[in-house]
Formats: sequence, structure tokens, C-alpha cells
Amino acid sequence: MIAFSKDQRDRGVPAWKRQSMVQGLIVFRQSVQNLSSTDLIPIHQKLGEIAAWERAQDEGAETIEDIVGKINPREADVIQQLRRKLRFHGKKYSTEKAYVGKVKAFMRARGLKCSADFANVGGPDVESYLTDLAVDGNVAPSTQNQAFHALLFLFEHVFKRDIGRIQALRASKGKQIPTVMSADEIRRVFLHLDGTALIIAKLLYGCGLRISEALRLRVKDIDFDNQLIEIHQSKGSKSRIVPLPEDLVEPLKRTLNSRRALHEQDVADGVASVWLPYSLAKKYPNAPSEWRWQFVFASHRLSKDPRTHEMHRHHLHRDTFPNHLRRAVERAKVPKAVTSHTFRHSFATHLLHEGTDIRMIQELLGHKDVATTMIYTHVVNRDDVAVVSPLDRMASAMKPKPTAPGSNEQLDSGPSAPESELQSAGDNGVGHPLLESADGARPRWWQKWFAVPYRNTG
Repeated sequence: MIAFSKDQRDRGVPAWKRQSMVQGLIVFRQSVQNLSSTDLIPIHQKLGEIAAWERAQDEGAETIEDIVGKINPREADVIQQLRRKLRFHGKKYSTEKAYVGKVKAFMRARGLKCSADFANVGGPDVESYLTDLAVDGNVAPSTQNQAFHALLFLFEHVFKRDIGRIQALRASKGKQIPTVMSADEIRRVFLHLDGTALIIAKLLYGCGLRISEALRLRVKDIDFDNQLIEIHQSKGSKSRIVPLPEDLVEPLKRTLNSRRALHEQDVADGVASVWLPYSLAKKYPNAPSEWRWQFVFASHRLSKDPRTHEMHRHHLHRDTFPNHLRRAVERAKVPKAVTSHTFRHSFATHLLHEGTDIRMIQELLGHKDVATTMIYTHVVNRDDVAVVSPLDRMASAMKPKPTAPGSNEQLDSGPSAPESELQSAGDNGVGHPLLESADGARPRWWQKWFAVPYRNTG
């Protein structure tokens, strides 16, 4: 395989295509031949690093600092190496913070200070640590999984070691049903929001956006002529297009007008700058100050990029909208655990209830697999499937039937037929053929249902 990869390299095939070839061979071995592919994994990883380097070169990056940004030299050497690898592989900054936090927690738990201390640390130590998280720490399944993937990345990409198969006791995670608000509840919440918070809430519900996707919208992403919104750098580094609701056209235009005034003031002050992904600022030096690249929902103050330490006008902090939403939900008296993601759940559920095809909803949400979208079928009351509770059936049967207009019968005309017959037979039912046998004894059902004490009248 190495010889074949070198031959493809000499033919001018880029590293990402060679990596795809290796990936295909790994899948073929595992799924068709049922053979191990451990010998191909290092090749696949190396080609990934080369592909990242080639991409950085094409985009104008020249040094390792251009690619990964600045690293704090006062941090432990293993953390510095981890940050470089995470940035080299294009991981988001939120992923970097999470992975670094999990690795630091592992180092504290095992008393590790530097890379040299990891010489005798391997799979059993990782397995024991993950088990401790589940048993003693009682952490959520997502927390344990995040710690596992952080340590896996550390050993595979920093130390170039295989930790083997981890069989730690995993934290159990049950099936989660999404929280969905009704249309009336959403309307009540909207009444207690205003300004930018209201526009963001309508984007979440009207387009099915994640809160991170709404905050990262740039001016160029909104197409008013075709009433479309482009979503870039979504979860999984995917892109998609969603319709722009008519109700949001005018509010967004007003927002962009005020945003343009702020941008022009930044240009006049010489501080107009916005963060750009994939070293686009190196390739297009004027792009950070151009209007089309600016964030729609910008912060009122400049902030420092944690990687490059450059000053930019970034978008609103991700905690700003949830604070407004929490107060609105309390004032609207909605007794549900409502978060920003609840609007996305409600968007999908309401579309499904109205008969929208599940594949279309999958495209609008940006799900890779339709199985992820299928979870919303569990929270929809379908009109074609009538499920009546046994309690409602019993309550319906106990209600008196209405009489026809003009009838002399009353809705509550007295005892039913069996009770009338009982009364005509006397208080103890003497002489009634259903209540007295040949020997004068009452049947058991009489004593059970009507509790009439037996009196021997003979």
C-alpha cells in the first residue's frame, strides 16, 4: 500500500484522494473480507496530516504558527502538542477546549506532569480511568464518551501509540425524547422577546437552525432575492440551504442596516476585522474588513482571538440569547425545559405533523442519516393512527347517552332497566325470576353489585 501511495503521489494525486483510497481499502477489509486493517490505520493517519498540510499550503499558510496559531508556552508540553494537533486537524475551538480539559483531568487523576510521564501509561490506565468516571464520578454518558475520544486522540496523534481495545464500564444512556413546544407556547414565548433576541428565536424556529448556526450567520449568507439562507461550517463541517421565512425579511433588513452603520464606524476607526476560517485572511488580506464577511449578529465590543491573539468584532456570545430565552419562558409560564435547541425540535415536529416528507426535513436539518430525523416521529400525534386510551374509553362508556329532541325521556330519568326491575320486585327482590332461585337463595352477583342483605321472607 505504501508503494502504491508513493506511485500515486508521483502522478500528482493529492493526499486527500490517497487517504480516501486507503479508507476504501479499510472498509473493504472489515466489511467484505472480515480481516484486520490495523496495518493501514497509520498510513491513513499520516495521509490525513499530509492532506491538512497541503490544504494549508494552498490557502497561503507558510509556517506552523500560521496553521495552528499561537500556543501558550507556559502550559505543559503535552497540552501544547495536543493543541497543535487539534488545530492542525482543523478541529473547532470548542472541541479543543473540551479535549484539553479532559486530558488535564486525566493528568490530575494520574499525577502526570509532562510527556515523559506518559511513557508507562497505556490502555489499562485509560480503561480504569473511564470506569472510575462511570462508577465513582457518576458522570453523564456524553461526559465519559468525550473523555474517551480526547484520550484516544492524544495517544493516536500526539504519542503515535495504539491503546488497544477499551472495555471500560460505560455510563448507560437511555433513549432521549426531544422536548417540543406547541405553536401556542412558541407564540407566547415570542411575545416576551424583542429586538435581536426575537429575530434569533424566529430563525431557530422558522429555519430549524442550531444556535451556533444562527450566531455565525454572515452578511453574504442571506439571499433576500431568492429568500434563502446559506448555512456554512455546520456540525460535521457541512453546508446546506434553508428557506428564509417571509416574516423575517423586514426584521433582518433592519438589522443589517444598523449593522452596516457599526461596520462603517469600525472602518473609520481602522478596527474593522472579522475572524475567517481556514486561513482565508492570508489568502485574501482584505476579506476581514469587507462588509459581506461580517457577522449579522455582532458583539458590541471587540474581542481577542484565543488562537491568534488578534482583535476582531466577533458575533454575540452563545450565552447571551439563552439568558433572554430563559426569562421569556418564565414570563410566558411555559412549564417545559426549554432551550435554544427546543425551537429546532419544534420546527421538525410541526413540519412532520403537517405531512412534510421525512427526507425533506432531513435535508433542512442537515442530518447525515435519516435515522437521526426519525426520532421526531415519536413525538407526533398522527391523525392516521388513532390511539384511544383505555381510560378514555371507559369514561366515554359511563357517560349517559343524549336523547333525541322532543323525546319524553330524561337524561337522568332514574335507575336503569335492571334497577327498575329490582325496585318493582321489592327491596329484597322477592319474586323476581332473575333474583330468586327455586330454593329462595339470591345469586352471588346480586349480593356483589347491589349489596342487598339477604332476608328470608319465607
